[in-house]
Amino acid sequence: MMLCFHPQDGGIVGFAMACSNTFGLVTGAFLLGFGLSEIPRNIWKNADWSHRQKVLSHRVAKMAVKLDNAHQEYSNAIVVAQATSNQMSKRDILRPYMDIIDNMLSQMLREDPAFKPSGGRLGENDMDYDTDDKSMATLRRQLRRAHEEYYRCKSEYMTCVMEALKLEDTIKNYERRDANGWKYVSSFSESRSGTLGSILDTIGILLTSTADLLAFIIPYNKHLSSTRFILSC
Repeated sequence: MMLCFHPQDGGIVGFAMACSNTFGLVTGAFLLGFGLSEIPRNIWKNADWSHRQKVLSHRVAKMAVKLDNAHQEYSNAIVVAQATSNQMSKRDILRPYMDIIDNMLSQMLREDPAFKPSGGRLGENDMDYDTDDKSMATLRRQLRRAHEEYYRCKSEYMTCVMEALKLEDTIKNYERRDANGWKYVSSFSESRSGTLGSILDTIGILLTSTADLLAFIIPYNKHLSSTRFILSC
């Protein structure tokens, strides 16, 4: 296109501004049309490490509260199941159903020996499971639901904690990049050895710097394109 168009001395600037405005408008319309405008915005927000740390700290605190509540509910369900089993005689017609619940609870505790029920308490209606098989099904369903909710909250909590720790690790490596020779020293895994490992560590630091640069360039270009459009009008 440039080869076919021969502008005069002052035409190159206008042509470049027109191309820049067209690119900015088309890209902005594309991002807005497909809901992708959050991508550059998230890159900009995540590049601010102090802001990202505050967000992750708030998320970790929030997930810790949810995990504590889920742990309490799971402990309560375990205490209710054990108390119901202890008060039910072996000749009770509901004993086979209770044995199924006991086996399920034993398997749950074997899968995670580190889990210790604490603070479990009985409510006013928690012991009303000795009437029919439907009440036994309710007890089993509540125990399984409390078990799944606890480990779901635990997984989310660990994910948030690891993300916060990795961010802190990244910040420390970036601040000490000159002393470390631009080598990424992880606190969670062993250092890479050999020439390839050193290259990968350097690439990790460079990618971090590139993310910061892109976070600055994207909003700047967006603002610049809007300014040029206003001036051209």
